Amino acid sequence: MKLISSPVEALIKPVRSVAGIVERNQSLPVVSNILIEQKGVDVTFSTTDLDIQIRTSAPVGVEGCEGNITLNAQKFSEILGALRPLDTLDVDIDDGGLADLTTSGGHFSMQTLPAQDFPVLKIMPWTTTFTLPAKTLRYLLTMTAFAMAPKDIRYFLMGVLFVVEGAKLIAVATDTHRLAYCEAEIDGLNQETKIEAIVPRKTVRELLRILPEDDTPVTVNVGDTQIGFNFAGIEFVSKLIEGKFPDYQRVMPTLDTNPQCVSINREELLLALRRVQILTNERFHGIRWLFTKGSLTVQGSNAEQEEASQKLAVNWEWDDLDIGFNLLYMIELLNNLKNSEVNFHFAATPKSVLVTMPESSSFRYLIMPMRI
Repeated sequence: MKLISSPVEALIKPVRSVAGIVERNQSLPVVSNILIEQKGVDVTFSTTDLDIQIRTSAPVGVEGCEGNITLNAQKFSEILGALRPLDTLDVDIDDGGLADLTTSGGHFSMQTLPAQDFPVLKIMPWTTTFTLPAKTLRYLLTMTAFAMAPKDIRYFLMGVLFVVEGAKLIAVATDTHRLAYCEAEIDGLNQETKIEAIVPRKTVRELLRILPEDDTPVTVNVGDTQIGFNFAGIEFVSKLIEGKFPDYQRVMPTLDTNPQCVSINREELLLALRRVQILTNERFHGIRWLFTKGSLTVQGSNAEQEEASQKLAVNWEWDDLDIGFNLLYMIELLNNLKNSEVNFHFAATPKSVLVTMPESSSFRYLIMPMRI
């Protein structure tokens, strides 16, 4: 049974689009595989980790043939990557269930598992649907994803909160030490009843990997327990995280609560932080910021009693301030911002610091000070 006959370059994109969610060591072996469903020229590729399902299609099949099979996703993707893009790859299934992958100069024989054993995610009814450009969704995720908790027993912190209200889509992420907020106006959106959905960390990371960086339309479907994204021929469905996300509106400082604003060149500050990082404690990552009239000195040290400091000229006009921050949090923040200047807003007795961009009111960032 011949499933596929196509140039390698036509296979690489659809296979890699779906293969990213596959885990190597699955208790259910078929979940490590990619489901290949062929009806003539049209071939659909699907993967799942039981929480996420991704599907896409490509015209790489053989007219007059029909069949379904699953192949190990990682091995299949690696084989495609090792072949020349213009090589023609034929995929045949023999009577013993082995997959024969043949090019003009080589041959691979792979084990298969039955397509009927592949678990298909049941799609639940959607309650809200809207469309936005891919670059807008990428921006919202990029500006917040770095603040997600990597691991936490409070599972609702291990993702990005989507809030759909009125004409806005809001993204929020926090690990309780920092909080990132970003919003965008969506053309044609008019959501009367506010909807909140916590998108899992893995889903966010995978979307950032495969979302286009242009105006490609993305249709977002939100349900009670699932969220779906359709774009560029890809159907992406994920379970949502259950739980109550922290009240970000209550904890976010404002320009009134934090009136002392200093504007700092992003690239100069980032360079200073990277220099200080060389001799900063690798376990706690704590650094001191010392503000005096017209200057900021950034200081770091380590257990070997080594120290580093960098001084910057800034527009600080208030009393001297000595405050500590997590160095890695600051570097992650500055790496994701692309504007030239960054505004830091302090209260007279800082409990939390507000970070904004001069050119935009759509992004806000809260960071908690550290005791050094």
